[in-house]
Amino acid sequence: MAAQPVEWVLVVYYGPAAHQATYGRKVGRGGYSKDYIQLSRTKKFLDEVANLFSVTASATASVPLTYQWPAATTSGAFVFKSADRPHLKWETSSGAPQVWKMTLAPSDATPETIPGDPSHSEFADAENEFELLARRGAGQPYLMAIKLRDEPRTLHLRAYLKNPSESYAWADLGLVPQEVQTLAAKTSQRSALEWLLFQSGGTVPSSRVENALSQLVASKDRTAVIDALDVATGRALTNYLRRPGHGLFFDPSRNHDAWLQPTPLPRQVSASVDDFLQALEARFPAVAQGDAAAETLEADPDEVEAFREQIEHKSYEVADSTATIKTRGSAQKAFAGSVKANYEYRCAITGVVTKDFLVAAHIVPWSEDQSIRLDPSNGICLSLIVDRAFEKGYLQIEDDLTIRIDWSRVGDDQALRSQLEPCDGQKLSAPAKEAPQPEYLQRRRALVTRTD
Repeated sequence: MAAQPVEWVLVVYYGPAAHQATYGRKVGRGGYSKDYIQLSRTKKFLDEVANLFSVTASATASVPLTYQWPAATTSGAFVFKSADRPHLKWETSSGAPQVWKMTLAPSDATPETIPGDPSHSEFADAENEFELLARRGAGQPYLMAIKLRDEPRTLHLRAYLKNPSESYAWADLGLVPQEVQTLAAKTSQRSALEWLLFQSGGTVPSSRVENALSQLVASKDRTAVIDALDVATGRALTNYLRRPGHGLFFDPSRNHDAWLQPTPLPRQVSASVDDFLQALEARFPAVAQGDAAAETLEADPDEVEAFREQIEHKSYEVADSTATIKTRGSAQKAFAGSVKANYEYRCAITGVVTKDFLVAAHIVPWSEDQSIRLDPSNGICLSLIVDRAFEKGYLQIEDDLTIRIDWSRVGDDQALRSQLEPCDGQKLSAPAKEAPQPEYLQRRRALVTRTD
């Protein structure tokens, strides 16, 4: 998965309270009893978090969350109101997220980072595991939760070690950006919590885009440089110049080395970016992105069959490097065949069955993620008007498949209101298989919010 813009980072000092919370409730004799990390009760903190999760703090008891780390997830919640302070909670029966727990032999390949024996049930033995951290070379641990801009209900969890021994260098706090190190430095056993909002966005340049930029800066004949680019690099450079990355980025698929900070555009490029884009767009025409339009494009039968085989083998990527206009049509044809069959050639919202009025709509748009372009669970069979409403944000779908209409977008258009009103509050019809993934629906809703 590619690096994505960071919106918020929470750092928790791993002191006795965090140790007891994450070690587990199985410790007896009046010992560990919490299944959550306590947070701040200040208005500033609660208002910021409520804004992140698009809720009102005073009116919300809790927000369900997904905790994620490489190769695993678990469910949890941000609790605004309880008998105790606000907190990040997890399922009691499952215990703390694995990434925040101890293990006897942690490595960069294990979910756990903090060394220790997690199996004790006696209070004194569990407490001793905390006391042994420094002796084991772990230095000072910190727990982190990272929220990405396009994921409204997911927190990516990690743990890092400050001043660890050489054997734990793979988890050194020095691997995180300076802003996050500064947050950690502000925490202590007495004040265990710090957080920061980040203004991040745009696209992280690939190595080939960076190389192309270097050539543009160095050359006196920029037209010749652009003409010499291959299609994949030309399109990637165009996409980057439209939305150059800024702020802090995080790659959820990586463990401790997940952070990226894009460098600003070279001055020579930023000063003439419109001219560069005009030349690039003339040299590399854009591929159609909308699904309804893509279903009208010419397709290559051999390419369609190859994409169908990919879908059968659960390989869903269509790389930008191969995405010509004809490839877009071929990919959409294979994708549409799978999605429409999944919904028995019936609109999942209106029930329309006339095939000329059906579209296989991507949940996460084609332009946003090349790794899931063929994934049937990233598609819904929709009729034309609701496909357009979904594409433009008039119609949104909750994680439980409830349909919501954004009436502020509909405005005073009574004819449109009459078309969409029957959809509001109903449930999306379930497909035969490959149901929409909540993560994809969350990303779609976040994209609507981002473009407002």
